[in-house]
Order: sequence, then structure tokens, then C-alpha cells
Amino acid sequence: MKRLDMTLVNVDSGSEFLVTRSRVSREVECKIKLYLLLVNNAEFCKFMMESIVVENTQVREFKKQIIEEAKVQGIDCVLELDKMRLRSKRGVYPGAIYLDQQMIRAEREIYVEPLKKPEMKNHHSQIQIYVIRWRPSQFSVDPVEEIILNNNNSKDVNEKLSELSGVPTEYIYCAESRLFPVEMSCFDIENKLEWHPSLFLSPFIIWNEGQVIYYKDNRETMKELTDKERSEIQEAERARLKKIGAYEF
Repeated sequence: MKRLDMTLVNVDSGSEFLVTRSRVSREVECKIKLYLLLVNNAEFCKFMMESIVVENTQVREFKKQIIEEAKVQGIDCVLELDKMRLRSKRGVYPGAIYLDQQMIRAEREIYVEPLKKPEMKNHHSQIQIYVIRWRPSQFSVDPVEEIILNNNNSKDVNEKLSELSGVPTEYIYCAESRLFPVEMSCFDIENKLEWHPSLFLSPFIIWNEGQVIYYKDNRETMKELTDKERSEIQEAERARLKKIGAYEF
């Protein structure tokens, strides 16, 4: 066939045809704003960069892309493939963790969270919770840590906190959960939170990823602060809470 207006009637006997299939690309690109989530930094939410990714790319592949793009752009952060996670961002609150085998959907913003250890969450049924240990005898809190719950019940919380802290389960007391970041002064933790033996946490609590619980060793007694210590702590707390309060919740 030499002309486009010819039909099969005009084709000579014995002619050969080459048939090819063309496919319209259905790839949809998403432009996503990435933010570093630094849970132990008063400036916990830092804009990182914008990245373009094809929708339905595997999360693990997107992580590789992020690492390479961060290097090219000279972004000051250390990211390792097995020691980082991507999670949803709702305002400034961290939400659900995206597992490596999941697919990237159209999201406007995503958190990139560097980890100290390889990711421990590897199944949808597991739930990641932030925990903060309150030390009454030192009038201070430990850095934010986390536990991965395999079961949504108080027994699992109790065992994980004991394993993390070395405190026997019968001495662990917990306060109600809150969203990260927690805007609470050290002067309010002991008396304004409701403390309960962790064994008696409601078995019907539905944990959401990114929640925070305070816990303590109930054998500790409260430290008596000097006027100087109280003044120094108040000043540090005001500065910390001011930075947190600067974010739009």
C-alpha cells in the first residue's frame, strides 16, 4: 500500500503486511514536596526538596531516587536505604508509614524520616508508636524513641517498654497518648498527665501511627529543684516550646 487512501481491495495478491502495536503511555507523574522528620530536634519539620515520581513506583525505588537527588542537590542529611522511612504528612503531624512494597500514590507532601536502625515495621498489621521516658528523679525526659506493636493491646505495649527501658513491667506507668509533636513542659508532665500502670491500659485503645506516649519507672521519686535549676529549665522549656509553636498545626 503506497497511499493512505488505498484499501485492501487495491492490494496486489501476495503482498505482505507488517502490523505494529502502539501503546499510549499512561504513566502519571506526581510532584511531591519532601520534608525531613527529625523527631529529636525542636525544628522537627524541615523542607527538603521537591521530587517528581511516576505514580505506582514502589516505595523502595522512590527511596533510592530520593537518596540520589539529595546527593545531587547537596542536601545536608544522611540517608541510608534501609535506615529511612517514608510516611504520610498531615499538616505537621506524621501519619502512616509506607512499606517498601507499597506503591507511591498522588501525595502533595511526604515525610522522609532518617532512622538509627533498620526499619522494624514490615507488615501492615504492625503499628509504630513514639515513646518518651519521663525521669522524675532527674526532672528530665529522654530523647524520643519508638516501639513497634505487633498486637493492638496493652500487654504488647507493656512488654515493649520493658524491653526498651530495662524497667520491670510491674513498675512501668504510662500516660495517655498524644499526637507528635507534644507541646508539654517538663513542669506539667508529672501532674497534668493521667498516669496508669501500663498493664491496665484500656485493651480497646486503637493506636494510630505517630502517636506519643509518656512512660516512667514508678519507683522514682521527684527531684527537688533548686531555684537556679528551676530557672534554667524554665528558660530552656520556653525556647523549645516557642520553636514547636512556630509551626502551623
